[in-house]
Amino acid sequence: MAKGVKTRVFTRNELEEIGVPYECGAFEGSAEELHCDLYDRSRWSLTYEFIFRAPDDGRAYLVYYDVGATEMQDGTDLWNYEDAIKAVEVEQVEVVTTEWKSVKESK
Repeated sequence: MAKGVKTRVFTRNELEEIGVPYECGAFEGSAEELHCDLYDRSRWSLTYEFIFRAPDDGRAYLVYYDVGATEMQDGTDLWNYEDAIKAVEVEQVEVVTTEWKSVKESK
């Protein structure tokens, strides 16, 4: 993690109480899901990057969670068996990129 990055530590219970990651927006006082994307995969698990807006302070936070790679996968823990989950405070920023595209033939 980069030096000087703002973080907040959530307990497993705190994340569960605000519905992260599965029940965001499902009940009053739950977090708002802003982004969820597959971040990494291994033979046994899938790691997701998840950004949510916390209901208590209105700030956006980034966490990573794991799920089993198959429906038969046992032993995978959402928070990698951690009791304290470090979340990075994030903000949405517009980013401009340049790509190479194929040139179309003229008629």
